[in-house]
Amino acid sequence: MINIRLLSCLAFIITLSACSTISATTSFRDGFDFSSVESYSTYGRNSAFGDVQNLSDSTRNTIELAIEQSFDSNGFSYKTLNKADIVIAYHLLNRRAFELDKYNREVKYCGYCLRAGEATHAELENKLRPGSLILDIIDPKSQRSVWRSVYPLKFKEDDNSREMQEKITTAVDGMLRDFPQGKSGNASASSSKEPA
Repeated sequence: MINIRLLSCLAFIITLSACSTISATTSFRDGFDFSSVESYSTYGRNSAFGDVQNLSDSTRNTIELAIEQSFDSNGFSYKTLNKADIVIAYHLLNRRAFELDKYNREVKYCGYCLRAGEATHAELENKLRPGSLILDIIDPKSQRSVWRSVYPLKFKEDDNSREMQEKITTAVDGMLRDFPQGKSGNASASSSKEPA
């Protein structure tokens, strides 16, 4: 009887840990002044970045809307590409490794250069699985990634557009919680925001 109870408790604990909150894995470049960032932009669809990955317009719109809503709710303002303090790039991982390689070249990603934050280079690389969303913050002066976050979206085949939108919004909000310093000094204001 004790063994059955013990096994039941163990199974329950394993189930709870499997359902635990998903979190972003983030790392950034030491030396970049994140506290001075007040504005952001994204790359246009007709830029070289837009050709890196074949995504539907609806998926691109959902990701870009989530980025804008999350950054805006944290006190950042959207500006044109040539006037913004940072540029936000994104990549939705699939099984085609060459697309990730092309994206990494486009954002001048250097995993070993992003040594600050909670995650190591190896931890970031370990999270790169199909279905995960990558966000990069690009320094417009160097045109190089200074911050990267990876979040598993866990899409299901039967997810409708609303469910996909909620997962993307949750992911971007979670990723932005790991922003080192923002205009308000803390980017965790998005945690209270309801998904769109």
